[in-house]
Amino acid sequence: MEYKDYLDKGIQETNEGKFDDALHSLNNAISLNHNDPLAFFSLAIVFHNLYEYKSAYENYTMAINLNPKMTDAYFNRAQVIIAEKDDSRLLEAIEDLDKAIELDPKFIDALYFKAVCQKKLEDYKGAIETLDKVLAIDPQAIYSKALSILIKQKYLK
Repeated sequence: MEYKDYLDKGIQETNEGKFDDALHSLNNAISLNHNDPLAFFSLAIVFHNLYEYKSAYENYTMAINLNPKMTDAYFNRAQVIIAEKDDSRLLEAIEDLDKAIELDPKFIDALYFKAVCQKKLEDYKGAIETLDKVLAIDPQAIYSKALSILIKQKYLK
């Protein structure tokens, strides 16, 4: 099989939840072409789904190194950091979210998770400013509205 065949097969297997098969296919794709960020990004998604956060992080990083404009790789790498529940790395997550927002200023999910990180770091005013940006883009963003109300009522009295 060719590189593209393995890549397509691995993505399909990931979408079907066949993560062990996807690992095999995507590793074969990478062995044939280790310069395509999509292969590393796809492999990272598999590791992310398997809760293998270190491997997911490393592969998102490889994707970013190969394509520094891969918005979703920054967002997903931040999600890995958040999922690890290591608050000492939240600033690193915010850096990735900021990069995703720089690449796509209307990336509502990146803005929301940035606000979540800011709240965890007790930067309540920063979180409100970030949530205000979400609500300017989508006034119906329910989770952002709720988090904004919570912060204002509980932490910014």
